[in-house]
Formats: sequence, structure tokens, C-alpha cells
Amino acid sequence: MTNSEEKRLSQTAASKGYRLEKVGKGPHHGRFGIVKIAEGSRMNSGVAGAEYTFSLQEAQAWLASAKT
Repeated sequence: MTNSEEKRLSQTAASKGYRLEKVGKGPHHGRFGIVKIAEGSRMNSGVAGAEYTFSLQEAQAWLASAKT
């Protein structure tokens, strides 16, 4: 995904009460976390070995199915 797609996804997350965060270090570098703003909790991706991180495509699918 391009930077503009990442920005659009970040805006989608914000409109649903979530924050999209880049994971900058370790084995999950290049992946993203989704944080529920009201609670400050990370959402579970369901990906084995990367339970709380998403690729942009995974984050997009997760946010599309998230209830507001």
C-alpha cells in the first residue's frame, strides 16, 4: 500500500474510534497495531506469532468488519 492508502486507513480507523500505529522494532517491524482509543487496548489480529499486529491489508479487513 502507498502512503496515501496508509493515511486513508488511519482516517478510517479514527472514524471508528481506533488508532493505527506503526510497529517500528523487532520481528514485527513493518506491521501495524490497532488501538481502541477509549480503552487504550490493542486489538487482537488472530495471526499466530503476531497476535497484536496487522499488515495494512489485514488492518483494512479488520476495520471493515469492526462495529462502530
